[in-house]
Order: sequence, then C-alpha cells, then structure tokens
Amino acid sequence: MSEIHLEKPSRRSFLKRSGGIVVGFSLFPAVMAQTQPAPLPGSLQTNRMLDGWLRISADGRVTVFTGKVELGQGILTALAQIAADELDVNYERIDMISADTSRSPNEGMTAGSQSVEQSGTALHYAAAEAREILLQLAAARLGVVTDSLTVSDGTVSAGSAKTTYWELAQSANFKREATAKAKPKPAARRTLIGKSVPRRDIPKKVRGEPAYVQDMRLPAMVFGRAVRPPSRRAQLEAFDEAAVRAMPGVVAVLRDGNFLAVAAEREEQAIKAAEKMRAVAKWKESADLPPRGMALYDHLQKLPSKDALISVKTGSAGGGQVSTIEATYTRPYQCHASIGPSCALAQFKEGRLTVWTHSQGVFPLRQHLARLTGLGESNVTAVHVEGSGCYGHNAADDVAGDAALPAMLRCWRARRAGVRSNCNGCAKTSSAGSPTLRRW
Repeated sequence: MSEIHLEKPSRRSFLKRSGGIVVGFSLFPAVMAQTQPAPLPGSLQTNRMLDGWLRISADGRVTVFTGKVELGQGILTALAQIAADELDVNYERIDMISADTSRSPNEGMTAGSQSVEQSGTALHYAAAEAREILLQLAAARLGVVTDSLTVSDGTVSAGSAKTTYWELAQSANFKREATAKAKPKPAARRTLIGKSVPRRDIPKKVRGEPAYVQDMRLPAMVFGRAVRPPSRRAQLEAFDEAAVRAMPGVVAVLRDGNFLAVAAEREEQAIKAAEKMRAVAKWKESADLPPRGMALYDHLQKLPSKDALISVKTGSAGGGQVSTIEATYTRPYQCHASIGPSCALAQFKEGRLTVWTHSQGVFPLRQHLARLTGLGESNVTAVHVEGSGCYGHNAADDVAGDAALPAMLRCWRARRAGVRSNCNGCAKTSSAGSPTLRRW
C-alpha cells in the first residue's frame, strides 16, 4: 500500500494563493441559507422522496414503506390506518413494508414510543400529497375541478363520471421530493384513525403459523451457534477444532480471535457441537475481574463517578431546625431483556450479505455489519422480521454478527490468509456452498 502525505498549508500561504477567493467565503453561508431545503415534518425531513413512503399499483394495491418495526406494539396496523385514512382507500388494500435497508426509509431505531410521532407524521403528509396528485390527474381526465371530486376506496367520482387511483397510477409521479404543502385531513373527517381494526401481526401468532425470524427456512440452510468467552476479558488460548469438526452433521467451524462458532446440518447437532466446543476450549482469565455478589457494590463505589446536583432549596422549615437524612439504597441488576431467544438468519451470495433480523434498527445494524465483515454498506442488506420478543440482546444485534461471519466463512478464510485480491474484499468469493447460517 502506498502512502500519500499532504502538507498542511499555513494561513499566510493560503491567503497568498487564494487571493480574491477570500471574499467569497464571507458570502458562502448566506448562499447556503438560500438553497437549503425547507424543513419537513416527522421523518420526511431525512427521507424526502415521496415514492420512498408509498406506491400505488394498477392492481388496486397500495404499498406503504416505514423504517419502524413491529415489536408487538401494533405499529404496522396504526401506520396502515393512517395511510388508508389520508388516501381514502380501504384498510385491506394497504401492504406494509417495514424496515428493509434495500426498500424502506431510514428512520433509525424503533424506540422511545416515537413511531407514530415520526413515521406516522411523515405518512400523514406523504399520503395527503399523493392524494392531491391523484385528484389533480383525475380532475384533468374527467374535465372538472378538484373541489368537485369525491373519493371512496380509491374510486374518484364527479357525478356519474368516474376514474380510479389504479387507472391513474402510471401517470402519477411520486418520484419527487415531498413538499408537505398538502395538509392532512382534520380529525373530524377521519374514519379509520382511532377506530379498532384487525391487527396485522396477531393472526399468524394465534394460529401457530410461521410468524417470527425463528420460523424462517431457506434452501440448504444450516444451523449455527456461537460460543462466548467465560468473561469479557478472557482470551482464547487453544481449542481442539478437530474434535468439534468430527462430530455428526458439522459443516463448518470458525475461529477468529476470541470468536468461536459452529454450523451443522440440524439444530440439535449445532447445539451438541457448541457444547463440545465449550468443553475443549481453553481460556486465559484476567486477574482483575470485577467481584460478584454484594462485593460488586463496594467495587462500584470506588470507581470514578460523575456527580450531578439535582436541585437546591434554600430557606428554613420547622422553626429553623434542619435535619439531615442519609441513606444508601441498592438493588439487584435488572435485565431489560426478552424471554424470547435471539435469532438471525444470514445468507452470503454473489458478494452480497443479507441478514434477516429482529433488530430495532436495521440501518445502524447495516453499518456495523459492513464494518465487521469488511463489506461496503452497499453490499449489506438488513431486513426486519419480527422476533419472539424485543429489547435486551434482541435489540443489541450481536446475533446478526454471529450469523453473518460463518455465512461468509469461505471469504473470511481467504481474507485471514491475506488473499484479498482473490475475493475482492469479499465481493466475488461466494457463494456456491457458502453456508446460510441461522443461530439462536
């Protein structure tokens, strides 16, 4: 690798070379202020393309995109109601696409009870603008003014003359930046929002049908487990790879630093192989492990702290007498976690990594996976599939990495051997025979 050194110019030499350009810098902020796009409501601000939120097809379906995910809170039902209400179409016509980095808007994390505030607000304005575009097309086709039009389930009427959203769909240009100039309906004109409609995520769960990422199956899929160190600072000194590889059904064993994983043809084989891996792994424990039990609280008290004064009250009460009360309170660590096991499914094919995950933030996850694997973000897709729980490790996404690394096993081995030119940064090694890994 060659290195390029850039000499940092002094202020004096810069001014000598730039001359009259210096004047332009004082005007630059004013120019920027004039060209900056107007702020948009909700997540429209960071996802400004109208067709990034909804599309209407000739077959009578409306596809709505959101970067927020279903965690059992019913958000996909609520967002479908918002879109249907603003567009004047039946709720059943709405198809929801949720948190897919190849298709949906980037709305960061689903957290803080902000999905309706952020995604719902964006959909209110996006659907209202889409409806306005469709009504303008309908008015031109029917030879009337838009104020004379009525809409019922996507059918636009002016007296006896009619057309439909589905007929207008090809002419409707949603591939444009949203303006948020079309105002959403007032509350009095809404017919779906605030009403009870069938939840979209409940039926499969009640009927015991495949509903979760744990239920997913892909052709030639194998099952995997990762083996964790006994403590955070433990170092893997050695393990008997041959003993694990010889076990029934084992198709891949991966070691990289302290990371151990195994893939097998069947889930129970992967479980047994992981147990064997733990038994034959030798770890060097750190001598400065934190204490356990009640001694942990004394240890925490001795660590550096950042103190903050919450409030100060002056004055006296009770005839000027002042009482000081001191107390120390402790509680056990609470695990903010799901009782459902973490799970992810990964496939590496033709230089691209796709991970199906119960992550609460598929776009941040894509960034982490790109760094972890050495792939660029354009070669990584993260797709949300509901998990059997949320929070805790199910939102921490380490299981997605556990699945991704063994799925890229063939390319990973080439990179460790320094054969980067052969795999082009993992872009062309792929894929035939590379395992699709599932782990929980």
